[in-house]
Amino acid sequence: MEILGLVDVPLYILLVLAVAVLVYIHGTWNFNYFKKQGIPGPTPYPLLGNALSFSFFHKFKEWNRKYGNVYGIFMGRTPAYVISDLDILKEVFVKSFNTFRNRMKVSLIPYPLNLGVFFLDDEHWRRVRSIITPTFSSGKLRRMCTAINDCSRILTTNFSKAFGKKEGVVVKEYFGAYTMDVISQTAFGIKVDSQNDFSNVFVANAKSMFVQTKQRRILPAVARFFPPLVWIIQKIGVGGTFPQSAIRFFQANILEMIKQRQNDPKENREQRIDFLQLLVDAEITDDTVKQENGHTANGQTSGKHTVRRLTTDEIVAQGILFFIAGYETTASTLNFVSYNLAMNPDIQEKAFNEIKEMLGNEEPNHDNIGKLKYLDNIVTETLRLYPPVVALHRRASENIHLKDLTIYEGQTVFVPVLALQRDPKLFKDPHSFKPERHDDKSNPLSFLAFGYGPRICIGMRLALVEAKIALVHVLRAVKFARAPDTQDVLTFNESGVLQTEKDIKLKVSPRC
Repeated sequence: MEILGLVDVPLYILLVLAVAVLVYIHGTWNFNYFKKQGIPGPTPYPLLGNALSFSFFHKFKEWNRKYGNVYGIFMGRTPAYVISDLDILKEVFVKSFNTFRNRMKVSLIPYPLNLGVFFLDDEHWRRVRSIITPTFSSGKLRRMCTAINDCSRILTTNFSKAFGKKEGVVVKEYFGAYTMDVISQTAFGIKVDSQNDFSNVFVANAKSMFVQTKQRRILPAVARFFPPLVWIIQKIGVGGTFPQSAIRFFQANILEMIKQRQNDPKENREQRIDFLQLLVDAEITDDTVKQENGHTANGQTSGKHTVRRLTTDEIVAQGILFFIAGYETTASTLNFVSYNLAMNPDIQEKAFNEIKEMLGNEEPNHDNIGKLKYLDNIVTETLRLYPPVVALHRRASENIHLKDLTIYEGQTVFVPVLALQRDPKLFKDPHSFKPERHDDKSNPLSFLAFGYGPRICIGMRLALVEAKIALVHVLRAVKFARAPDTQDVLTFNESGVLQTEKDIKLKVSPRC
């Protein structure tokens, strides 16, 4: 084909160019969305926007510094807000919670994990959350402390076996095994003995849930750009947000536990106080379960039906979620606490002296750890600097006007937790570890390590009790110090959870 009678261009090249132009127009047609509203933000790429995977969470700190506490980004071609304005966040998390009650839709969460309370919407979420909540009452936490203390003593013994190792030890291996043992005993009434076998299959599978392979980074993005592919990817089982092998492992083990509970004599069931027994026994107030997203609460496809209990698949989903979230978040917190103490020996000594003064040789428990104000500050300051979850997200269920913003139904609001908690406007000298800064009251929305409002982390109280009891036992017997290759400034993998690029290695020595 001749162009203007001068150049003879093959037809297929013209077709390719035409398709490229159409794809470009399609991939950028609404990229002036925020510009028209006078809202700043990073320049998006055609089709991809600003986010190919959840690694973009780690860009929030740079973007916050550049664009302020309200700006816009694109998930593919879909506009979303990133907000760290505390007044707006109060609306999102509390005052307008009913509008922002759901999290962002995440593609490729395998069944039955997609029935876990973290991923549920609307009434389905309310129903399951109300059933789980009694697990974390003060009375049940008090009764769990016996098992937590037992696990903490083993943790301390294991650290004592590492005394004198000049190269140091990977502390997260110790804390990860500890948290897995605590979860297993307090939530499921079983002993997996991870602390005597760091390669325990439960730990290995929990770890695998947080490994970011290329496939697991790219497939959710592909599914977001081309929704029809979700069904195909799930059918052929090529992967997704979490590895199928780990899901199947936890599913099989929890199903076996449920079967054993169902065959238990009534008196044995009544004596159990753990998470699994609560779920097995749970009855719900509203016995009408509405269909959501093509599934009812038990994963079936009927319209409405009546149930009196959680279904087996729902129980399995909460169990998987409890195993993986409880393992990673608390282990991560203790990992960073030990690092902070090693880097700040004067703070470590102050924490030990407080334990000695306030508790003496008394066994730590749900009630007396409340006396340890400085230790609480240390944990809080660690979570401020190193929150296990880098960002939160909420999805609008209807159009809403907040301050000068109009957020439309279906749009996502991201909350950059790591960036917000290191904001110099909120925290003086924000990159320094200063536990005493928490002696003074601050705006509660400036600390979002556990989230905020009705969807705050349901396991928060257990996680804090578990972490503090472990620290009491360990600090009574152990000192943490820098190892030869301990980093001065930690660097992180780009993922939705905070994980260091290099394992934190510390030297451990006896407290004389």
